[in-house]
Amino acid sequence: MGGALTAAALGAAACGPPRRRVEVVVYGATPGGIAAAVSAARMGRSVLLCDHYDHIGGIVANGLTNADIGKRQAVGGLWYEYTRRILKHYEAIDEGNPEQPNVKLCRNGYWYEANAAAKVFRDMIDGQEGRIQLMLSHELRRAVVDGGRLTGIVLAAAGGAEVQLDASMFIDATYEGDLAAAAGAPFRTGRESRAEFDEPHAGKIYMLFRSSELLPGSTGEADNATQAYCFRFHVTNDPDKRVPIEKPANYNRDDYHWVLEDIRSGKATTFRNIIQVFPMPRGRFELNSDHPNPKTGVPKESLDLAEDNWEWPTATLARRREIYQRYLSHNVGLIWLLQNDPEVPEAMRQDSLQYGWHRDEWTDNGHMPKQVYVRQGRRIVGEATITQRDADLDPALQRTRVRPDSITTIEWAFDPHGHHKYDPAHPGVREGYFYVDHEPFQVPYGILVPQKIDGLLVPVACSCSHVAYNALRMEPVFVALGEASGLAAHLAITTKVQPRKVDTRTLQKELVERGGVVTFYEDLPFDDPDFAAFQYLGARGMNPGYRAEKETLLTRGAGAERLARVLDRKST
Repeated sequence: MGGALTAAALGAAACGPPRRRVEVVVYGATPGGIAAAVSAARMGRSVLLCDHYDHIGGIVANGLTNADIGKRQAVGGLWYEYTRRILKHYEAIDEGNPEQPNVKLCRNGYWYEANAAAKVFRDMIDGQEGRIQLMLSHELRRAVVDGGRLTGIVLAAAGGAEVQLDASMFIDATYEGDLAAAAGAPFRTGRESRAEFDEPHAGKIYMLFRSSELLPGSTGEADNATQAYCFRFHVTNDPDKRVPIEKPANYNRDDYHWVLEDIRSGKATTFRNIIQVFPMPRGRFELNSDHPNPKTGVPKESLDLAEDNWEWPTATLARRREIYQRYLSHNVGLIWLLQNDPEVPEAMRQDSLQYGWHRDEWTDNGHMPKQVYVRQGRRIVGEATITQRDADLDPALQRTRVRPDSITTIEWAFDPHGHHKYDPAHPGVREGYFYVDHEPFQVPYGILVPQKIDGLLVPVACSCSHVAYNALRMEPVFVALGEASGLAAHLAITTKVQPRKVDTRTLQKELVERGGVVTFYEDLPFDDPDFAAFQYLGARGMNPGYRAEKETLLTRGAGAERLARVLDRKST
């Protein structure tokens, strides 16, 4: 990854790389990037989707297949289409089986295998009549900026050969915001202070899981700490499919001091006391790091490896590969310890030994994911910024703030993981880890648009405070933001304006007509014939609360009140 060059400077080079031109370049074949590419292609645009990885699908194709969405009416559009395709995938597998085991385990298309995710994403790309070209295994070398506008990027293949991609619009869909940074867009890393945005849970913080009480040591001060990452392994207990988990070459038993203490104390007696296990279709189980139980304090530590990733957001790709290996050794080592360490009781070892890698998953990578779960990277400074205060309720409306430029909604809790390793001075908690519920809130278009740089939209490393990002950072939301970015890129090209000047009313109409959610309703199905109208008017404050109640007869006064709210926002 490098910095930006002016077009003049690049042109002055004696010999430049070969050049290709398309209308839209999407850098980052994450779910958000795929959604951006598909939405732009469906509007007739030529798209080049590129990534330094050799595969598509981001962390979803690498194990994060337990979709983090509690209120499923909060995200529609391409995300909902994706879940319908997943559901059909398992219906085909279970055809003729009256028990429908995999259909049940896929939970209506929201839980699935990593290979199923990759297949569905590929189908969505391939279904665009050749308008999406893929360029994988190409690293970003530099951005080409002319007069404050991103006009090109230079990528390098594995052998070092460079190519310049020129486009009318660019979309950075990486988890780290690499293209935005290379183009010179301002960004944040780490955590803001409690005072910066008046956020109750910002900065350094100690809380019991799902508690609302700040514990001693919660200073609220800012820092550059990044929340812990981990792998989302897929394992099986099917002897015919199970591949044994081997001891990592760089195994270090000292990494698991606090895990062994939990075992010695007798508070951890099973594999699931240390690591979360989610049953998936076709004999898989997805693993995730676990948080300390607020009553027992166990596990003190799990798959999350805090502090070792703090430099990841701004690190070079070479350094990130080193951090990836450190995480892989640590996470695999934890499972190996639970299965083999003589200090682990025999019953717990046998419980752990039921699991092994699934022989059909990630067959070209030792059955392990190719990506670590990057929960947070850079966050651009955009034309709008969402914070924890966006979840505050408006007493008059009995819902959160109305945003006429809304492009999706967020319903997941504020859910950052630990930022520091376990400290016995703070029993039962990991610094930075909390889980605070809130009501759904709307996301404004401006968080996609970086300040100072034109020609660029950023749907993943978007403009949020640290606290707000930890409600937004779920893959369904990234898909919704990617879809909005692809449509916005199309509209910017069509109307010959920069992304910050895109007419958000037109964008919103395009989104809701495609099933996108810009207003959360508890009682409005995606297939309701009035879905688009209620979505659009809801973003102008038509309904108080979170129910459409479309069959309810209004009094003249109530109808006039709703109409007045809509008309008050008609120009926005």
